[in-house]
Amino acid sequence: MDEREGKVRMRAGELLGATVDNCESPLTVLASPAWRGVEGAVWRASAGGRSVIVKHYHPDTAFYVDPSAAIAAARQAAAAGAGPMVLAEWPADGMFAMEDLHQGWRAGGLQDNACATTRANIIAAKKAIQSGPALGRAGDIFADIRRLHDHARDLKSALLPKNTGAFLDFADRAEAALSALGADRVPCHRDGNTANLMVGPDKAVKLLDYDMAADSDPYEDAGTYLMEMHEREPEARAGFEEWFGRFDEGLFQRAMTYGILDDLRWGLIATGLATRSDRPTLEFAKYASWRYLRFEQNAQRSLAGDRLRTLR
Repeated sequence: MDEREGKVRMRAGELLGATVDNCESPLTVLASPAWRGVEGAVWRASAGGRSVIVKHYHPDTAFYVDPSAAIAAARQAAAAGAGPMVLAEWPADGMFAMEDLHQGWRAGGLQDNACATTRANIIAAKKAIQSGPALGRAGDIFADIRRLHDHARDLKSALLPKNTGAFLDFADRAEAALSALGADRVPCHRDGNTANLMVGPDKAVKLLDYDMAADSDPYEDAGTYLMEMHEREPEARAGFEEWFGRFDEGLFQRAMTYGILDDLRWGLIATGLATRSDRPTLEFAKYASWRYLRFEQNAQRSLAGDRLRTLR
């Protein structure tokens, strides 16, 4: 047993009121092809027939994750019915405990994209978060991209794409276009990854991982969702209408611009981890290359300029 598992066992035992008799990971940690369980080690700790899920953040994610803010957002999401109940937290340890959704629940995946009921429940959960009180943490995707690029560049050995300058130029043009329009700010999940949800009985949904959650433009929330859930733009257009109940070309392009930029953000995150992480079995560089590829496909062609001219 290593030190981290020992700490999880101790905290879970305190919460359950008994010595933990079993502590195991309920998932396979991956960086590629799906980003699953990367930010923190996830444990199912059991004692006396009861169990909890404990998430213990990895120190190598500190350049983009604030555990205290993520835990606070998870609590707020749980209060809105959008996420699992948070049972306890130990901020000094970068650790918190959630209810164990094990009976009839499973991890989400790309296969859930095909189910209209599941999609509707994901949207409802994200909207429940948006309707709640402010998180008190400002979300700015453009500031994220600048900070993450600076971090990767300062690592010296980070393998950034040769055309990173062109990537950042698109982000600058998008920022100018969106800043001129202004935006409302609401609490948002800001994570479209289908690995970050649980699907339960009757396709019920609970959202996981609030590491990116912040008060931001609600169209960023929609855009990250659309980019993940729909492989092609015609389906994304239908997905926009599922979310908002009607279609608006300018607002659709606003959402899609955020979704495109999210690929750049996550490419930079994965580049940083590929360089600094001590977890060599996770394919961070491979994941980064995939996110950069999709970003380039969407941002480095003439349609990208049309998006920026059309968004509102």
